[in-house]
Amino acid sequence: MKGGVTLFRGPGTAARRYLESDRSTADDYYLEGGTALADFTITNAAGEVVANTGLDPEQYAGWVDWVHPLTGERMGIPREAGEIRKGSPRFAEMVVNTPKSLSIAAALHPEVSDALDAAQQDAVAEIRRWLAQHAYTRVGPRGEQEIIPAESVQTVAVVHRTSRAGDPHRHVHFQIGTRVPAAGKWRALDTAVLFKQQGAIRALGAAVIAAHPHLAATLDAHGLTLDPVTGEVTELETFNPVMSKRAHQVERNLKRLEAEWESAHPGEEAGPVVRARLLHKAWAHERPNKKPSDLGDEDAWKQELVEAGYNPETLTRAPAPERVSVDDLSVQEVANRALDRSAAGGSTWTVHTIREHVTRITTDHGAQATPTELREFVQLATDLAIGD
Repeated sequence: MKGGVTLFRGPGTAARRYLESDRSTADDYYLEGGTALADFTITNAAGEVVANTGLDPEQYAGWVDWVHPLTGERMGIPREAGEIRKGSPRFAEMVVNTPKSLSIAAALHPEVSDALDAAQQDAVAEIRRWLAQHAYTRVGPRGEQEIIPAESVQTVAVVHRTSRAGDPHRHVHFQIGTRVPAAGKWRALDTAVLFKQQGAIRALGAAVIAAHPHLAATLDAHGLTLDPVTGEVTELETFNPVMSKRAHQVERNLKRLEAEWESAHPGEEAGPVVRARLLHKAWAHERPNKKPSDLGDEDAWKQELVEAGYNPETLTRAPAPERVSVDDLSVQEVANRALDRSAAGGSTWTVHTIREHVTRITTDHGAQATPTELREFVQLATDLAIGD
């Protein structure tokens, strides 16, 4: 997973347009006449799913406007943006991306596509479960507020298979509702806590997909190798640029923006904040709108790959990676390394920082594990590190 938490503050109609524009019309090929735009879930504080249903575009827009999709109840009145204050955040979003080579493999093989769907769903389920167990709100008057757990969290998942440029790009828009029930009424999700959790969330999503045994086995059956550390398909990485038209545009934009900044700030060096701002502008500049695409199915993508030199008969198989289970890892060693990384990264850090490093270290070892096995190991190592 790349990127972090972003807050959406517009109305439901704008949110719907945003989702519909973040893919090409080639995605219509996969909808098969369905009317559901989003998968809506309510998860309680124990991490259990208590409600799940599909939302059509109108229901989704209503949810963004704080109307409960199942009961029709208003969960509050969003504050509109003014000259001084911003509008109320309607939801917080994280995008569950997959490495480009995995999207290419899914475009080439229907079985891999199904396995990747399952892996992404597992990643979303693990994130949703963990978030619901660690979601908070604030009660009490300003200056005397107390942070308390939310009773449940509402989330929406929207699956896209293409990029705006019409390339294979498997990603899930995972949106977290900012209205939660607690202490007898609807309250605002504490997004300050959520921002502190985002590193752990990103690490979790990437780990579930990279460690997914079924996905690795399905790729192996097609002569392809899932790198358990990077999540890339080793044999197809060389074709990533062919299916990354938008990435090339962003790279060109970034080089131009960096040159302009250096010209305007002679003798200065751009720090991380400036670089992040320039990267954001590079992505936003000339961002394509929803447009027709001639890449409506996998055959068109296959033809483009063949023209770039792809030949399944001559594809060189990468050496099989060593299979490592979480039982092969030392819990104490992972916990110690997580503490070392946390301390090296800053003078202050939280339990979420520790969890992020535990998850990333587990992935770095190349462990293959089911979501449940991964969850239990990460929790054990995190608890051990906290105890230390």
